[in-house]
Amino acid sequence: MPNLIYLNEEAAITWRNTGGTELFTPTTLGSSAGRQGALHDFTVAARSDQFAWRAWIKPGATRVVGETVDVYLKTSDGSHPDNDDGTGDAAVSAEDKLKNLHFLGSIIIDENAAVEMVASGVLFLGARYGGPVFWNASANALSGTAGDFGFDMVPIPLEVQ
Repeated sequence: MPNLIYLNEEAAITWRNTGGTELFTPTTLGSSAGRQGALHDFTVAARSDQFAWRAWIKPGATRVVGETVDVYLKTSDGSHPDNDDGTGDAAVSAEDKLKNLHFLGSIIIDENAAVEMVASGVLFLGARYGGPVFWNASANALSGTAGDFGFDMVPIPLEVQ
């Protein structure tokens, strides 16, 4: 009889303003500006290389349908991060700093309302360290409320039975 391979989700690694696994503070992120979350140490021990990711934002008072907030993954081996903006929660120093990051997707402003907007997907992570980067490609600042933003990565190892 053949073996079955099941998806076995593990506990999420979370990036929040407060109460997350790692710190991430993109509040009031201005137009053409970015913010990176602190890099998480995924350890050198055996772990999943696949993760389900989910990112969410809330736009500010002014919105334009169709504009985006772009989501990237910054990785490091502990000595050489994908850009030189450091490894902690920090502003992205220039749009060019995104060029060596892994583009995950875009949160599209899909209605003219100050409501939560979300993007999600699956990623492969071969690096030991990683964290989210949001780039506000919209013409307006995002919400100033800390709880309106977040990024999660859920390990999805495969289990053979």
